[in-house]
Amino acid sequence: MKAQALMTAALAVIAACSAMTANAATTAASTAASAAAPTAASTAASTAASPDSAVALPTVQSDMKRGASFPYKRLNELLSKLRTEGEGLFISRFVLTNSKDGSKPPPPGTKLALMSDDDYIPIPVDDKGRFDLPTFSEQRAKDMDFGTNVPKGDLGVRLSIDLATPPEMLDMATVRRIVTVGQRLRTELLPWYVRWMFPQIDGVIACSDAPQWNLDWTEGAQRWRLPLPADAQLREPETPKGKTSRACTLLTGQEQWPDAALLQTTPGINTKLYVKLRNSRPS
Repeated sequence: MKAQALMTAALAVIAACSAMTANAATTAASTAASAAAPTAASTAASTAASPDSAVALPTVQSDMKRGASFPYKRLNELLSKLRTEGEGLFISRFVLTNSKDGSKPPPPGTKLALMSDDDYIPIPVDDKGRFDLPTFSEQRAKDMDFGTNVPKGDLGVRLSIDLATPPEMLDMATVRRIVTVGQRLRTELLPWYVRWMFPQIDGVIACSDAPQWNLDWTEGAQRWRLPLPADAQLREPETPKGKTSRACTLLTGQEQWPDAALLQTTPGINTKLYVKLRNSRPS
């Protein structure tokens, strides 16, 4: 269960910040110093843009100049607000990719770390390039940098916002909460300088192996079942380039059906949920 929305416009902003590391000097270091100091630069993302590009991350150097890389504090602020004000509806997903071919995993031996003058925090990355990021107090995160040991230009990072609700528990009340909370996060709770990292959410997309969805609910003694149509204009966000998308349907929360109307799919049919992103530029 994932609702992915990848963020390229935001990544371009981060790439501009990462370019500031170009003049950082590289010095020789002992084996012990090298083992203790993989440091860092750049992260982040916005689902408000096209999902297919990734920002290059600067090289980790044992003598990396502090403050030369993308600061972690703003991403920390976004993730903290998402976890405290998102009502448990959203999950952030990070994936490392090969910047030359976004469909490929990162190079073997890729390492990530969060660094500050007082902290070195390794970030585990699985064999598919997936990883999670912790959150910290504002004071602790203010001087942190985020980076990798992979040479500059060889690595990219993508961020998506997934849904915590499984398909079999999605009802119209939850769809409306997802839209309402998502819009409130972006317009009221997030500071203006991190809003570009969070998408404008206009609904929930359900994609399945076969276009067989219904909404079921009961009114009084009457049981109702409403078939949902496939939307030919929708493309499953995880579909690789050049591949045919699975069938998808859309719920915006503005439909007239009752809150108790529950999504039903055919048993044995794989279904995933995604946030529906607004097709306009982020504010």
